[in-house]
Amino acid sequence: MDQTTLQVYTVLFVFATVVLVYTARYFQRRGKRRPQRRLAGMGRIAEWTSRSIEANRPLHLALGRTAVGEDKTAIALAEAEFFHHIIEGAQASDVAPIISASAGSSLPLAQDTLRRVWSSGDHLSRAQWYPPDLAYAAAVTAMMKEDDPAAHILAGSFGAELALMIDSADRRGQGSLAVSDRLDGQAVAYAMADEVLIGEELFAAAGCVSEDGRAQVDALVLDVWRALVIMGVGIALLLEVAKRMPWLNWALVASVSAILLVFALLIYRRH
Repeated sequence: MDQTTLQVYTVLFVFATVVLVYTARYFQRRGKRRPQRRLAGMGRIAEWTSRSIEANRPLHLALGRTAVGEDKTAIALAEAEFFHHIIEGAQASDVAPIISASAGSSLPLAQDTLRRVWSSGDHLSRAQWYPPDLAYAAAVTAMMKEDDPAAHILAGSFGAELALMIDSADRRGQGSLAVSDRLDGQAVAYAMADEVLIGEELFAAAGCVSEDGRAQVDALVLDVWRALVIMGVGIALLLEVAKRMPWLNWALVASVSAILLVFALLIYRRH
């Protein structure tokens, strides 16, 4: 595929996504709100937020090495939206949440995320930069002792250093939810964190903690694209198999595809 064709497909994909999002939001405003698919562990965030408010202890929200302006910009924006809704739920507290990052370009994003919700006090100082990798884990561990956060939402780009932070939080009785875009960090999160998100669940996480129906609609559009991609890959695989087997009955292929599609829709509807 040449560069021009790829650019055309990219523009068409973006345009289709925008149309789907605004169409879904329009029907959501006019009709009954559709519940978002459940993500395991998201219910704990409300519990940690309540603990933060009652005990006057901050929440710690970590971006890690996720940077704006690089290939991880979409992830950084999804994390900022997720954190924005978490901070909205903690507004009753006297202590602003702490947002930490180890990428300099993400520090303004962290400050803006706080500014949009938290307007009282020296809230911008709660956006903190730490050196990356093991130095980041060491700085966060020291912060755990000094500020005693109620819980840690570690949603960003982390490596094996995530183990040190989760272990320290566990020893201090502080909750943890973790997700990483790196394989080693995701493995640590799955094995050690109290709660974990996996893969594209990060992009749907904002809808689980938001009172605004738009976030749930955006997650629904994400589910639609995911279903279309899965069906497209399945159909392409069947067509490739059919090409290599001339004796294959096309009616049989179509029937099997239709049955699989019905089962997929039933399973999605049930969940």
